[in-house]
Amino acid sequence: MKQNLTYYIALLVTVSTFYNCSPASISRVSIDKEDVGYWQQGTAIGEKIANDLIVEAVYSHSDKKFDYFDIAIENAGEERVLVDPKTFRLLDPTSGGSFKGVDPELMILNLELKDSKRDANNKTLAIVAGAAVVAGTAAAIAATDGGGGGSSSDNGNEYNYYDTWVYTDLTPRGNLAPMNYQYFSQEALLSSDIRTLPDAKNVEFWKGFTFRKTTIFQNQRIRGLVAFLKDENRTRSTLVIPTESKDLSFDFIHEKHRP
Repeated sequence: MKQNLTYYIALLVTVSTFYNCSPASISRVSIDKEDVGYWQQGTAIGEKIANDLIVEAVYSHSDKKFDYFDIAIENAGEERVLVDPKTFRLLDPTSGGSFKGVDPELMILNLELKDSKRDANNKTLAIVAGAAVVAGTAAAIAATDGGGGGSSSDNGNEYNYYDTWVYTDLTPRGNLAPMNYQYFSQEALLSSDIRTLPDAKNVEFWKGFTFRKTTIFQNQRIRGLVAFLKDENRTRSTLVIPTESKDLSFDFIHEKHRP
């Protein structure tokens, strides 16, 4: 019996060791060589021009839900141009799928509603906890003083019980990037370490780091991240950015490298 137990333990340790040491695959998304405009620190950046609009695009990163593309648009003309990321599309030539750019304004609203609901729940819990503490304090005083309770004030017959305050931090805004996101839209593509960006579950990510619906004036350049629903089986994709004159497209290759 003891030998069997030793055998099973050794087998479990061996299996766990091999399982934990299995190398993970490395995913890479690169722009097709036909759409390369320039290179930046080893990464090819897509660049195309439509009339007076200069559009740059490159894959940024992914999380469990979305693929993010780093996009910048500069208006070199005299007429102002309205750009809305909801009109951007990510096409999958293999499956024929088409994905619209995620609307940052909708994400902001949904996250703020969740924050509001969470704050309301926290306040309710704080009030209930406070009431319970007050009730417990009053009962303890009544038991000790025979029901008199409290401390006498300067007003003769008035009694003032101790107030109980329950403090709750209702602003869970952690994981913010150390950078000043007000300048993020003016920086070069891929200039920010993605590890310093807020999590996409944080409303500040969608407010300060995504490409939001914007009117771009003469000689103005706007940059931001555009999110699309993630597909693990995607091997190729085409990012389509519409302009008044024509649609600009950038082809990307999705690869998984296994050790």
